[in-house]
Amino acid sequence: MKSRFLLSLVSVFFAVTASAPAIAGDLVVTRYFSGLWEQPQHESQGFVLQIIDQEDEQGDPKAVAYWFTYGDDQQSAWYIAIGEVEGDQVILELYATHGVDFLQPASEFDPVERVGMLTMTFMNCNKGTASYVLETDPGPEEETVEIRRLAALYNSRCSGGISDNTPAGAKPLMLEVDLLPAEEGADGQGKAKFWERSDRSDFHVTVEYLPDGLYDVRYCDTRYDGVLEVFGGEGAVQFRSPDPKNQILLSVDPRDCPIDVLQGESLLLTSGENVLGPKVPGNDDGDEADLKIEFQLDNPGLIPDASGSVAFKAEDDGTLFSIKTRGLPSGDYTVWVNEIEWGLLSVANENATSVFNLPGVEAPWGAMIEIRDSESDIVLWGTFPADPES
Repeated sequence: MKSRFLLSLVSVFFAVTASAPAIAGDLVVTRYFSGLWEQPQHESQGFVLQIIDQEDEQGDPKAVAYWFTYGDDQQSAWYIAIGEVEGDQVILELYATHGVDFLQPASEFDPVERVGMLTMTFMNCNKGTASYVLETDPGPEEETVEIRRLAALYNSRCSGGISDNTPAGAKPLMLEVDLLPAEEGADGQGKAKFWERSDRSDFHVTVEYLPDGLYDVRYCDTRYDGVLEVFGGEGAVQFRSPDPKNQILLSVDPRDCPIDVLQGESLLLTSGENVLGPKVPGNDDGDEADLKIEFQLDNPGLIPDASGSVAFKAEDDGTLFSIKTRGLPSGDYTVWVNEIEWGLLSVANENATSVFNLPGVEAPWGAMIEIRDSESDIVLWGTFPADPES
């Protein structure tokens, strides 16, 4: 097939195909699903799937698949499929070629016609099914076949979470929004927080002053039932991508969406018209020559009892940057500022203070501050305040 024809075909399909919102499931198809998928129950047959760099109005990526198989004459045959990603599925229109010889010169001849539909559904990053409907005479031919990953993109790490699609050069980001009672005078309050760096994304919802019990979390037309447990008036639920461990896989991006806490049909807490936005902690009471900023670090949940704070002080004779922690297991940790390692934090007895004397170093306005363990996992983090003069 001529490359210019393929590009034209893709453009036409994307222009005329309406897109549905992503469906919340156990995972979402990401760029790391690209690769070679075999049909283990069939001889030398399978799919080459590519999640491509085009988006619909909702921001969902598109997909192209090549199905290599055989015809009734036992000769090799192939189909091309073009479509879109919807949650844990790729839904594609199926096309076939005809009347083309080996290395036939390019011409105005159109060898491609639509022959049916193909739906690829994934249980995880390595297994799934492919269901096809071929428009044949006298009636349609339908079947579902098992598919299994045979090869992946080099040096890729598929999780089925939103972090798979985060650009490698993405800057660290922290967002939050308050959750307030849906009815005036009602009890309860909460906060939703979202952290992102190039290799990981976290989303936490915390509440307090609610009766003990199980609550639902809803955002972006997605609802997770009974995931937030309140005990002693407080509760939290954590979503993470990748490697959720004891958290829920973060497969739907919470940005730009209202966030609600419900119990059955009762809406208890909500962000209302507000959405996740930048966090600006700290204070600024003077000029750079006599500046003092303090703020608390957030706990992403890896070590639940850990807490910490940051203090930055600028005076005429230099600057001091200190970090205090409590509840961290004994050992060595590293301090990172905007993906740059600043120094070592040694914890001897679950309480530690590390002071960095940084002559001539300006305040790291807006920087992401991270405390990482020996496995480079984040145990505490926060955002330095934004420059008040910017």
